[in-house]
Amino acid sequence: MTIVAPYKEKSTINLFLMKIFTALFIGFVVTSPLNNSYEIAAMMNGTLAASALALGVPAWTAPLTPVYIKALKDVFFLFSAMLVVAGCVKSPKRARIFLTTPFIPLNLFAIIVILSAFYSLTFMPTEIVLMGIRGYWSLGLIYAGAFFYTFDERKLYPFIAAVFCFHFVLQIIQFATDMGFAVFFQHYRSPGLFIIASTAGAFALLVHYFAIRFHSIPLKIASILSLWMSNSTSGLFILIAYYIYAYRKTFRPKILFYPIYCITVLIAGYIMIANLGAVTGRGGGAAYSGLTRLALIYGAFSHLTSLIFGQGMGIATSQAYQSGYSNAVIADNTYLGILYNAGIVPALAMMVFVIGSFRYVANRLLYMLFLGYSMTTVIFELNPIIQIVLILLGMHIGRQYATHPAALKSRTSKPRPVPCNKPDGTPASFCPGNVVMHRG
Repeated sequence: MTIVAPYKEKSTINLFLMKIFTALFIGFVVTSPLNNSYEIAAMMNGTLAASALALGVPAWTAPLTPVYIKALKDVFFLFSAMLVVAGCVKSPKRARIFLTTPFIPLNLFAIIVILSAFYSLTFMPTEIVLMGIRGYWSLGLIYAGAFFYTFDERKLYPFIAAVFCFHFVLQIIQFATDMGFAVFFQHYRSPGLFIIASTAGAFALLVHYFAIRFHSIPLKIASILSLWMSNSTSGLFILIAYYIYAYRKTFRPKILFYPIYCITVLIAGYIMIANLGAVTGRGGGAAYSGLTRLALIYGAFSHLTSLIFGQGMGIATSQAYQSGYSNAVIADNTYLGILYNAGIVPALAMMVFVIGSFRYVANRLLYMLFLGYSMTTVIFELNPIIQIVLILLGMHIGRQYATHPAALKSRTSKPRPVPCNKPDGTPASFCPGNVVMHRG
């Protein structure tokens, strides 16, 4: 066992890059409400349905916001990538983190996706292939988060809270005035700033993560109400699963009561699933949505031999479907989408990365958000929330592996920060003053 002092940033260049990245990250959060602004405006003034009908797409997929606004997230990604490249050139040792255990499946995924894209260009329209690549390049933000792992989340917190307040007020107005849109069986949702219910639910969970991290009870309550108004079934189950996991230790030492706790959870889970429509408020739409996703999985596994190398990059993206591409596939599942786009190996690589990320995040809600939505939607299309989640996930990985350069000398080393507690006694995800223990 080796004990080393915590790594402290000495490079003036890297400090400068961190300041730029911080400004970019905050700017991205502040401008995130613009991503669906035209769709939300159309929904609230009653013209969304007519616009969607004219485009021949469902209301929640109608692309009304101009491309130059949608492209803000791409600009953010490109500038973040440039900062990482510049940082790696100036401090090559910092780049060693990208060769450590958590990045091996991610690197494999990136290589195969790129090769698949080049091959797909031989038989698919170029614009469809580019749509597929664009869907996955947000994964590069995990690398940015790991590189800039010293980013202080406290700087982001007030901006997240401010955007959420605007979002929450908008949801209340939509809910009170029935300005939401119908999804399955004429049920109305109140998506706030984000036209897709899953995105609104993911944002509520992200805010709940910050509320837990910074001990804000009002924000916890508001984020739960926001999740309920978004009517995201996946989000509801993720939040319930998180609290079941978080409170499991309350009964663990008590041999008699721990089995009772497990049995109670199983019974409650069965009752929820049996009455899914009533619990979520979506009526028959909840069951219909779940069965549709199961049918998609069954269909893919029924033709698995034809999907070993996928059917072409970009074929399973919402953009391809909206563009009218005849062979487009609706996946509604991150791993199915990868399977159709690039084949079995990258789908398995992504599964390994997602499952393996569990050990790096102290607050499991962030991880469960990532895992839960990856199974019920194509998570890379939850713009602009997924970008924030991926950066935070990368930062958690970076804090585990990069708190001292010595920890990166071996790819098999497993640095583990000494636990420290928050004021309420819960473990913090990163304590800058800790020493770092690792196996050499």
